[in-house]
Amino acid sequence: MSTYLRPEDDLAAEAEILLERGWLAVDGDGRLRITEAGEEARLRLKQHAPAIRARIHRDIDDADYVTALRVLHRLIRNTGGTVD
Repeated sequence: MSTYLRPEDDLAAEAEILLERGWLAVDGDGRLRITEAGEEARLRLKQHAPAIRARIHRDIDDADYVTALRVLHRLIRNTGGTVD
Protein backbone atom coordinates (compact mmCIF):
# COMPACT_ATOMS: atom_id res chain seq x y z
CA MET A 1 0.00 0.00 0.00
CA SER A 2 2.97 2.32 0.46
CA THR A 3 3.06 2.87 -3.31
CA TYR A 4 -0.37 4.53 -3.08
CA LEU A 5 0.52 6.95 -0.30
CA ARG A 6 1.50 10.51 -1.08
CA PRO A 7 3.28 12.95 1.24
CA GLU A 8 0.09 15.00 1.57
CA ASP A 9 -2.01 12.00 2.63
CA ASP A 10 -3.11 12.27 6.25
CA LEU A 11 -3.80 8.74 7.41
CA ALA A 12 -4.62 9.82 10.95
CA ALA A 13 -7.35 12.17 9.70
CA GLU A 14 -8.76 9.50 7.39
CA ALA A 15 -8.71 6.92 10.18
CA GLU A 16 -10.55 9.38 12.45
CA ILE A 17 -13.39 9.57 9.92
CA LEU A 18 -13.63 5.77 9.82
CA LEU A 19 -13.52 5.60 13.63
CA GLU A 20 -16.38 8.12 13.83
CA ARG A 21 -18.42 6.04 11.36
CA GLY A 22 -17.78 2.96 13.45
CA TRP A 23 -15.98 1.22 10.60
CA LEU A 24 -12.73 1.03 12.57
CA ALA A 25 -12.01 0.47 16.25
CA VAL A 26 -8.84 0.59 18.33
CA ASP A 27 -7.96 -2.76 19.89
CA GLY A 28 -6.30 -3.37 23.26
CA ASP A 29 -2.84 -2.98 21.70
CA GLY A 30 -3.71 0.38 20.15
CA ARG A 31 -4.03 -0.99 16.62
CA LEU A 32 -6.84 -0.14 14.25
CA ARG A 33 -9.14 -3.02 13.38
CA ILE A 34 -12.05 -3.15 10.96
CA THR A 35 -15.40 -3.54 12.70
CA GLU A 36 -18.36 -5.61 11.59
CA ALA A 37 -19.94 -2.43 10.24
CA GLY A 38 -16.70 -1.61 8.42
CA GLU A 39 -16.60 -5.06 6.87
CA GLU A 40 -20.21 -4.67 5.74
CA ALA A 41 -19.35 -1.32 4.15
CA ARG A 42 -16.30 -2.85 2.44
CA LEU A 43 -18.43 -5.66 1.02
CA ARG A 44 -21.08 -3.19 -0.23
CA LEU A 45 -18.39 -1.20 -2.00
CA LYS A 46 -16.93 -4.36 -3.49
CA GLN A 47 -20.38 -5.35 -4.71
CA HIS A 48 -21.13 -1.97 -6.29
CA ALA A 49 -17.65 -1.12 -7.60
CA PRO A 50 -18.09 -2.77 -11.02
CA ALA A 51 -21.29 -0.80 -11.70
CA ILE A 52 -19.67 2.43 -10.51
CA ARG A 53 -16.67 1.83 -12.78
CA ALA A 54 -18.94 0.97 -15.71
CA ARG A 55 -20.89 4.20 -15.26
CA ILE A 56 -17.73 6.30 -15.04
CA HIS A 57 -16.25 4.65 -18.15
CA ARG A 58 -19.50 4.52 -20.15
CA ASP A 59 -19.01 5.37 -23.85
CA ILE A 60 -15.23 5.66 -23.43
CA ASP A 61 -13.20 3.30 -25.55
CA ASP A 62 -10.37 1.54 -23.69
CA ALA A 63 -7.79 2.95 -26.13
CA ASP A 64 -9.12 6.50 -25.57
CA TYR A 65 -8.98 5.98 -21.82
CA VAL A 66 -5.35 4.87 -21.99
CA THR A 67 -4.49 7.83 -24.23
CA ALA A 68 -6.18 10.25 -21.83
CA LEU A 69 -4.20 8.85 -18.90
CA ARG A 70 -0.94 9.17 -20.82
CA VAL A 71 -1.73 12.78 -21.67
CA LEU A 72 -2.63 13.58 -18.05
CA HIS A 73 0.58 11.93 -16.82
CA ARG A 74 2.59 14.03 -19.29
CA LEU A 75 0.84 17.19 -18.12
CA ILE A 76 1.69 16.35 -14.52
CA ARG A 77 5.35 15.66 -15.34
CA ASN A 78 5.57 18.81 -17.50
CA THR A 79 4.53 20.89 -14.48
CA GLY A 80 7.04 19.30 -12.13
CA GLY A 81 4.82 16.63 -10.64
CA THR A 82 5.52 12.95 -10.40
CA VAL A 83 3.46 10.01 -11.52
CA ASP A 84 4.02 6.60 -10.01
